[in-house]
Amino acid sequence: MSRIRQNNTNNESFICKHCGTTVVPILSGGRQRNHCPECLWSRHVDLAKGDRRCGCRGEMEPIGVWVKPSGEWSLIHKCVKCGFIRTNRIAADDNEILLFNLAARPITMLPFPVDNIDSSLKGLEKII
Repeated sequence: MSRIRQNNTNNESFICKHCGTTVVPILSGGRQRNHCPECLWSRHVDLAKGDRRCGCRGEMEPIGVWVKPSGEWSLIHKCVKCGFIRTNRIAADDNEILLFNLAARPITMLPFPVDNIDSSLKGLEKII
């Protein structure tokens, strides 16, 4: 039986510090887990990826997704304790609805009124 811990270097089970889910080892698509597949939160445990030497241990909030040129998706996490930002590959069993919500967030939270889009597009028509 594998030990339950948060500092997960060998694809072992752990209990998510954010939502309390017992997270089992990844079955396919990776060698180790670095976030909870249910809530997508992680912990700030690494100075360099995989070293587990960071003393912060703050929770890492999923704040977005990044699509690599290869098409592979990665989560963008930000530590709620110290502000450190890191990317982590998604796993095959990650919550698809939460991933979609993270990807759609910039479109649903525009920094300008939607009415401005119409007038901006009309200006572009004249240029093109």
